[in-house]
Amino acid sequence: MYSHSLILIVFVLTSLVNVKENANQPPIMPSDETPGEVFPCSKCDHIIRGYRTDGGLINVKPGQIICFDAAIRYEKAVLSYIKGTKEKPITIRNCGGVVTISSPKSFALKFEHSEHFKLLGDGVADSTYGFRISTKSGFFVSLEEFTTDFEIARLEIAGGNPNGLGETGAGFAGIGIKTSPYQDCALFTDSTRQAWIMRNVSVHDNYIHDTGGEGMYIGHGFYKGRKEPKCPAKTYSHSIKGLRVYNNVIANTGFDGIQIKNADEDCEIYNNTIRNYGTRNKGAQNEGLFIGEGVTGKVYNNFVDTGTGHGISFQGMGNNEFFNNVVLNAGADGFNGSGSTMAVYIPDGYFMIFNNTIYNSGEDGFVFFHNHGGKKFVMNNLVVKAGHKLTSRGGILDSCNNIFTQDISRVRFKNILQADLRLRPGSPAINRGADVRKFCKDISFDFLKNPRPKGKAFDIGAYEME
Repeated sequence: MYSHSLILIVFVLTSLVNVKENANQPPIMPSDETPGEVFPCSKCDHIIRGYRTDGGLINVKPGQIICFDAAIRYEKAVLSYIKGTKEKPITIRNCGGVVTISSPKSFALKFEHSEHFKLLGDGVADSTYGFRISTKSGFFVSLEEFTTDFEIARLEIAGGNPNGLGETGAGFAGIGIKTSPYQDCALFTDSTRQAWIMRNVSVHDNYIHDTGGEGMYIGHGFYKGRKEPKCPAKTYSHSIKGLRVYNNVIANTGFDGIQIKNADEDCEIYNNTIRNYGTRNKGAQNEGLFIGEGVTGKVYNNFVDTGTGHGISFQGMGNNEFFNNVVLNAGADGFNGSGSTMAVYIPDGYFMIFNNTIYNSGEDGFVFFHNHGGKKFVMNNLVVKAGHKLTSRGGILDSCNNIFTQDISRVRFKNILQADLRLRPGSPAINRGADVRKFCKDISFDFLKNPRPKGKAFDIGAYEME
C-alpha cells in the first residue's frame, strides 16, 4: 500500500514552451463509420410528415422502419409511443438524403413514452451524418417521459451561434436523456429507484457542436433526492442501467462537453473527442467530461482538449475506472475528483485511475479530495505542466509509478504544438509503469488501441511507445 507515495518521479525544471491552442483545428473523428448508400423512402413503413407522430395511432409494429424524408423541411417533431421489442426494435432513419430539422424555439426532436428503437442517420451516401438538427432554444434532441432502450447514432447537432455564445438563439443541450421526476411526482417518491428504470442506452458516432448548453446531458442528477419545484414531496431521479457513450465528437459547447449522472450500473464512456468546452465560462457547468453523482463504470480513451473548466470532473459513487484518457489545455484542473452533497458512495467500492496523460492544466494537474467510496488506486499517470500545483489531494490514495513534472522537454512528447502527446525514444515514461492488469484486466491497450505493454513493462501515460 502506498498511501503517501503520490509521486514516483518529479522533474523540477520548468519549460517555457508555449502551447498552441487546438480548439479551432478540425475535430478528431474517432468513428470507424463511413457513408453508406442513400436509403430510399420507398422502403419505409411510415414517413413522418407533421409535428406529432403517435406510434399507437398509426399502428407502428415492432421491426418496422419509420422515416424522416429529406424532401420535407421539418421544424419540430415529437414521436410518442414508438414501441418495438428487444428482438424487433423499430428503426427511425433518414430517407432520400440528409434530413434537416430546424426549430425556432423550445426543442427540435423529442421522444416520449417510447422503447426499443434506433434513431440512425445512416441512410446517406456522401455524408457521415444523415440528420442535421438545430434549435434556437431548449434541447436539440430530447429523450424523456419514460423513454428507454434506444440507440442514437450519426446525427449532426448544430447550434446556430458560433461557440454556443449569444443571449438568444444558441439552444441548450445537444442530446438530453432523462425523465424528470416532476413528470410523475408520485412515482418518483420511491427512494429505491425501482418504480421505473431507464435501461440499455447507446449514443455513438454523433457530431455535436456550438450548443449553448451541454453537448450531452444524460441523467437528471440529485441522486440523494430533493423536492422538485413542481412536486409536493421529495423525489428520487431514476437510475440508468446499461449506458454506452462512444465515438462522439463534441466541440464548442457553452457548458459541459458531456455530463453523465445517475448511471449507476454498467456504464462505459469511451472514444469521445471533446474540444473547446465551457465557452460561457459558468462555474460548475464548464467541464469537458463531467462524471457526476450516482455514476459507476468505466471512462477510457477519451480526448479532452481546451476549455474554461476542469478537463475531467469526477463525483462518481465507486467502482469507477479511468484509463487511457488524454486531457490537455484545461482552464482549471486537468482531473478533479471531489465529493458532492448529492453523492451516494459504495462503501466497499473502488476508484482506479490508471495510465492517463494530463498536460498543460490552467490550475492543478491532478486533484482528488475525498475519502468516500472505498480504495483509490492512482498509477501510471503522466501529469505535465500545471499553472498552479501538479497535484493536490485530501483523500488517501494508493499511488505509485506516476510522473508529475513541470519540465516539458524531459518527457519527450512527440509534438506538443500539434497536441501529439505520444512518447519519443528516451522518455522516462517508457517501461516505468506498474502492471495494472491485476487491478483492471481491461487495460491491455493504449489510447490508440495498440497493445500494452509493448516493452518489458507498461509505459506511463495514455500512450505506449511505438
